[in-house]
Amino acid sequence: MQQVHARGAHRSRQYVMAAALLAATLVMVWAAPAAFAAGVTCTLSAAAVDYGQPVTVTGAVDPVVAGQPVTVALDGVAVASATTDAAGQYTASFTPARGGSVAAVLADGTSSAPLVLGVKPVVSVKVLRVAFWSSVTMNVTVSPDTYAGPIVAQVTHRGKVGQVQVTANGKLTTVRVPITGVGRFSIQVSLPATDGLLGQDAAGKFTVRAHRISAGSRGNQVKVLLRSLVALHFRVPGVSFSMSTAGADAIVAFQKAYNLPRTYVFDAADWRKLETATLLKPRYSKPALHIEVDKRRQILMVVRNGSPLGILAVSTGRTNNTPEGTHRIQWKALSAPTPYGGLLDWDMAFAPSFAMHAYPSVPPYPASHGCVRQPTWVAPWTYSKSSVGETVYVYH
Repeated sequence: MQQVHARGAHRSRQYVMAAALLAATLVMVWAAPAAFAAGVTCTLSAAAVDYGQPVTVTGAVDPVVAGQPVTVALDGVAVASATTDAAGQYTASFTPARGGSVAAVLADGTSSAPLVLGVKPVVSVKVLRVAFWSSVTMNVTVSPDTYAGPIVAQVTHRGKVGQVQVTANGKLTTVRVPITGVGRFSIQVSLPATDGLLGQDAAGKFTVRAHRISAGSRGNQVKVLLRSLVALHFRVPGVSFSMSTAGADAIVAFQKAYNLPRTYVFDAADWRKLETATLLKPRYSKPALHIEVDKRRQILMVVRNGSPLGILAVSTGRTNNTPEGTHRIQWKALSAPTPYGGLLDWDMAFAPSFAMHAYPSVPPYPASHGCVRQPTWVAPWTYSKSSVGETVYVYH
C-alpha cells in the first residue's frame, strides 16, 4: 500500500508541474505583444477640425501584432485608446477641446512621431438692427462658450471699411460698428488664434435702403440728410425730422454743387454721392472774406479764409447777362426798388443794375433779368455775413 501511495504522489507532482509549465507558457504568449511591437504610426483624419467635431486617429504597430493596446495622447494627456486588430492596425476617435500635439503611445512608452492638430472655434454672425447712416448692431456667437479672446468686426461698403474690436463675452457677444451709406454692405468677423484655438472667420451681408426724400417727407432719414448737408456747409432752414420747401432748396443746392440732376428730390443717386462728397473748394482763396457766384452750377458761396462758410442755390440771368469778373458790394439795402416794379429785399448791389437779393421764385436754372436771385428764407443770412466793399467773384 505504501508503494501505491508513493506512486500516486509522484504522479500528482507531475501533474502540478505540467500545469505550472502550461500557465507560464500562457503568460509568455499573452505578454508577447508588448515585447514584439517595436514601433507605432499615427495618422489624423484632418489636420484641423471645428470645435465639437471628432477627429479619428489611425495607425499600425510594427511588427504586426494583434491585441496590442494603443493610447492616443494630446499634449501628453490620454484622450482615447484602442487595440490593434489581426493586421496590427488600430482606430480611435476623440473630440478635442483645443489643439495640440497628437501621438500614439504603446504600453512600454514607445511613441509615434507627433502630429499637430488644430481646433477652430465655431463662429456665426447675425444682424440685429441697422441705424440709418449711423451703425449696424450684430450678434456674434462663438463655440466654445468659454472663448474669451478678441473679436474683430469689419464692415465694408464701396471700398470704405469700418472696424471695431471687442472682447468676447461668453457664447454671445453684441457688436456695434459705425456705418455710412446706402446699398450693400459686407461683414467679416475674425477671431485671432488664441488659447489653443486656431483663428476663424465668419461673413455676412446686409442692405440699407435709400429713402426718397422731397418736400413733405418725414422721418429720421430727413434729419440725417439735413445734418449731412450742414456738415458740407450748405445752408438749411433748420435740422428736423420733416423736409420743408425751404429744405428742398438745400437739396437742389447740393445737386447743383455736385453736378447731379436738379430735381429737388433726394434719391438713391444723391445718397450715393453724399457718401463720398467732400467740402467744396472755392475757386479763389483771397481775399479772406469774399463771395463767389458760379453761373454754371448756379450756386453762391460765402467764403471765409479759403473755405465756404455757406453754400446756397441761386438763379442768375436767363440771357447769361449776369456780368462775370471781379466786383465789389457797392451798397446794401434791406429793401430797394427795381426798374421792373416792386421792391427787392435784402439787396446787395455788386455792379451797376446788378445785385444779389431775395426772390420768391428761384428755379434750378438761370431765370432772372440779370441779378442773382436767392431763396427768400436764406437771403437775410447772406446779407448779414457780407459788407460793403467785399469782393464778389462771378464766373462760369
